[in-house]
This record gives sequence, structure tokens and C-alpha cells, in this order.
Amino acid sequence: MFHSSCGVVGGVHIAQLRTVRKSHLGFLADTSARPPQNYRLTQLILILKMVLIRHLEKTLVIINLISAGMSLSSTTFTTTSSGGSQKTTILQGKDLKEVVLSATQKSDENQWLDLNGIMWLEHINLVVGNKGMAEQFYYDYLGLSRDKGGSFHANLGQQQFHLAENGEPPQRVTGSIGLCVPSLDTIRDRTAEAMTSFSDSKFQVLDDTEECLTVTCPWGNRLHLYDIKHDDNVPLACESSQKMITLHSKGGAYGPHRMSVRGGPGIRYIEIRCRPGSNTAISNFYQQMLNCQVQNVDICETQALVVSVGPGVHLVYVEDKNITEEDFEAMKGVHICIYVNEFKNLYHRLAEKKLIWTNPRFTHLDSCDTWDEAAASRTLRFKDILDLESSQKIIELEHETRPLRHGQYLKVPYYVPK
Repeated sequence: MFHSSCGVVGGVHIAQLRTVRKSHLGFLADTSARPPQNYRLTQLILILKMVLIRHLEKTLVIINLISAGMSLSSTTFTTTSSGGSQKTTILQGKDLKEVVLSATQKSDENQWLDLNGIMWLEHINLVVGNKGMAEQFYYDYLGLSRDKGGSFHANLGQQQFHLAENGEPPQRVTGSIGLCVPSLDTIRDRTAEAMTSFSDSKFQVLDDTEECLTVTCPWGNRLHLYDIKHDDNVPLACESSQKMITLHSKGGAYGPHRMSVRGGPGIRYIEIRCRPGSNTAISNFYQQMLNCQVQNVDICETQALVVSVGPGVHLVYVEDKNITEEDFEAMKGVHICIYVNEFKNLYHRLAEKKLIWTNPRFTHLDSCDTWDEAAASRTLRFKDILDLESSQKIIELEHETRPLRHGQYLKVPYYVPK
């Protein structure tokens, strides 16, 4: 279990602190550095830093980043490739929060009150590199709950991560995953020990602000963590004599300013980075094939396509000129589980485009090569998102798709915040 103590903080090696300066932020990790001769003094300094952090709501990592002259408000970082150094725009947690809240606010302003197409995002499925390390990261560090059913699931609110160690390479989304959590301070208190436990992995703390902490998992998935308590800091915009108007106003318990998922912790969004010029085709696909509500949001000199996948939950497609084939390869096999309100019609639309796909990894659960098979298992799958005009494949992301009469629709998994 992860815990916080002065002994743990004092045991953090200087080289491990430098892991936050890897190439994602334009710095290289200096893991070869030796401890200075005054190592005990360095330990004391680290302890004092942690005390200051708790009072200032900062983390040990932020102090080291600031000392390196890093401006955390910047969204432009330098990456290195075989073609040399080039600049790319990486949306930070605050940017993506602005994107999804802007989409939610616009939905309210336009009185788009009906959910169309995708009604709910239940889980994301990822292959991990090591089960024990994944349990430490998801259960002990992030504080998600171990599913009581015996499956390798990590539960957050009413949603889940479905995880597997099956000998395949670990999977990584091309963008990031936004989670609303019960307490950022609790996770911050576990960070020093996490840096020690995951020192030989891709775990990093990339950014930390008052309301968002950004980390990478041991296999490189970028996670933006938002504190649910900050939802209550927004002043009430409208206080009506009618209770429901007040509750649904900005600043209210159900207002569009909230990063919570149905009032609690959960998977708030999944960001998928794609090639430049892709968003129009992706928008057409989700609108024409799945009847989804989609919006375009301009942010940080790029454009985000926001797809509604349930009340207060979104897929965010972001065009990136520096995305590589290796990035797409790392995401192959990742799937999301969704529920739709036009299951049969969707099946036939996908079948007409030859997009229906039975995943051989899950034939013990379902198959959908025919409509009768899909109806019997109440599941269809597709993995390719196409340009509907040219039939060209744009990106691969498997959608495990279920009807609203599936027995697990809106299931309530075991979850106890910690």
C-alpha cells in the first residue's frame, strides 16, 4: 500500500526526482547522476519541501520543475524524432477541462437535452505489462477499487478500467484519459513512494496545479486527475424559486461546470490524438453512423472534436501533426465499452460498410458475425473509424457496443473511495 511519511520522503533518490524531466517536457532524465556527498542534507531538504507542499497545495515534483525553469502554463513542448527536434502542442489538463466544459456549456445553451447515439461509456480496456505493478498503480496509488467479482477490473464511480496481462505489448492511448477523483491531496501524499516503486517504469508526474494532477502510468498512458471538490468552488449563477432551475445552473449541484460523472468520481473523457485533417471525417462518422452529438472546440492553436458518450462524458479527438505510426500501433487493441439506443439499426449500418468485427480475444463472451449472433449476445463490435466518402481508415479504436437492454447497462460496480 502507498502511504506518506517522512521516512518515505527522505528515501527518495535524487535521480528518481529527475524522472519528471523526461522528453515529454523537453528534458532528459538524469538517471546516471550520483547522490551528492551531502546526501543527508539533501534528504532533509526533501522533507522540508514536502511540508511546504502540503501548505501550498503543490507537490515535490512542481518544486523541482520550477527550479529547472520550467513554465507549467505552457502547452508547447519540444520532442525529438529521427528528423530532429520539432515543436508540438500538447494539451494539458487545464486545456482539456476547458474543452469538455465548453462542450457541456454549449449543450446547455442550445438546450440539447436529449442523449443521442452513445448513451453511456462504461469502461476502457487496456493490456498492461505486469499485473502486480498495475494493481499497485490503479488500486494503491490512484485509489480505484478492486472489483469483487474476481475480474481484473479497477472501479472508479460507476465506470471501470478493464485490465489484462496476457503477454501482448502494453497498450497506450494516443492522447490521455481524464479522471475525476475524490481527493488530489490523497494521491499527492502517495506520490513520493510511487516514484520509488515505479522508478524502473514510465511513471512520471508531468504537471501539478491546484485542481489537476497529470501523471503517466508505468506503461506511458497519460492521466489527467481532477479533484471533485473543486466543482463546488464555482459561484451559483442563478438562484431561482424553482429548485430544479437552481440545481442545473452553473454553480449548482448539476451544473455544466462540473468535472464529476453523474455527480461522482469517474472517467470524464478520453482524448485521442489523430492525424491533421481527420476531424471532419471522424465527426461525420459519429454523426452518420452512431447519431452522436458532436462539437468542434478551438483550443491552443488546434481543434478538438468533442463527442458526447453519456451524461457529462466525452471522447475528445485532437489533431496532431507529430503523431507517429508507433503511436497508433501502441493503441491497437484498446477498446471502450459503450451503450447505444439504436442497436439493430447501427448493426446494419456498420454491416453495410463491412465494419462489423468479432474480436477473437473475447469469443468466450460474444460474437457478432451475424445479426442473430449480435442479438443473442447483445453485443456488436467495430474497430475502424472510416472516412465515409472515401472508405479510408482514419483511426482504430474498438467500440464494444451494447443495447440499452443489455443486462449490465448502468450497473453499479463496487467502489469505495480511498
